[in-house]
Amino acid sequence: EEEDLSDKIQHDIGPVATAPSKNTFFGAELDWGRCARFTLIGTVFIAPVLHYWYGFLLRKLPGTAISTIV
Repeated sequence: EEEDLSDKIQHDIGPVATAPSKNTFFGAELDWGRCARFTLIGTVFIAPVLHYWYGFLLRKLPGTAISTIV
C-alpha cells in the first residue's frame, strides 16, 4: 500500500512534534552556553560589522544596474 504524503510527513516529524522537551530542538540536545555565545557575538560584533560593510558598499558602488550588483 502506498503511503500518502501527509502520512510520510507525520511519520518523519511526528515524534519530535508530539514530544517536545525544553532542552531539545528537533531531537538534538541544546547547548545553552553555545546559544548565548552565538547571540552575544552576533549582536556585539557581527551586526555592527555588517552594518558598516554594507554602508561602505552602498557608497562605493552606487546604483542598481546588474553590473554594479554582480
